[in-house]
Formats: sequence, C-alpha cells, structure tokens
Amino acid sequence: MAVLDGITLPVRWRITSRLLAGWPIDADHLLELWPHGRTCDGRIRWLYRLSHRNRTIFSDTDISSPVGTVLSTHTLISSATAVLSYLTLRPGDTDADYFDAYTPAQIAWRDRFAEELSLHALEDVCGYCGDGHASPGCETR
Repeated sequence: MAVLDGITLPVRWRITSRLLAGWPIDADHLLELWPHGRTCDGRIRWLYRLSHRNRTIFSDTDISSPVGTVLSTHTLISSATAVLSYLTLRPGDTDADYFDAYTPAQIAWRDRFAEELSLHALEDVCGYCGDGHASPGCETR
C-alpha cells in the first residue's frame, strides 16, 4: 500500500513521477491530485492534473475542499471525485458560457470522454463495479 506524506493512498492509486497522488481512472486517463496550500478561510486548495495518454487535458489549482477539512485518505477520495465531477461537466450540465475558456483540445476531449468518465465521479455508484461506494478506491471491494 502506497503512502505519500503520511496519507495512505486508496487501492489502485500510485505515486506519480511528479510525486503526486495518482488515480488511474481507466487505461488512458490519470488524475493527479495533491494539496497546494490553504485558502484564507482554511480550505485545502488542490493541485490537479487530468491527463489522457500522458497528455495534459486540464491542470489547475482552482478547486478547494470545504472549510475545516483535514487531510486524510477519505479527503483525497472525496476531492478526487469532486475534481472529476467538475472536469466532466458537459453542455446542459451548466451555463453554456462555462466552456468559453476551453481550448479546442479540451472541447474535443469533453465531447469524446466526459460522459463515460463522469460515472467514476458518482458518489453513490462505483464507476468500476456498480456497487454503492466511491470509485477511487474500488478494485471490487
């Protein structure tokens, strides 16, 4: 079981070459995630990178945890599903102008992969096995 800075990584996760926690969502997609400081109100700010076949699709630090969140394995899992939910939004899920800043490559990725990958971000249904648990730690518990 991999441990990074005192946090036990969920099943199937690994430490990436960037020394971040990496969730291999499927054979082609990897979500890297790690805390990137705190906001002025104490939220954990997350550094994330979603890649497809090792090509960066999204990378930023614009997502934060709720106030008072303590860094733990559970926090890592819930933050990963929140980040993936955000990155897999599609037209009709939010205002149309939300996608105005997307690059052509991000739009193409969204149109091809977002719907399928969004299943892995569901809170009550695992995108791997369909059971009632979060996807990031699956491997059919």
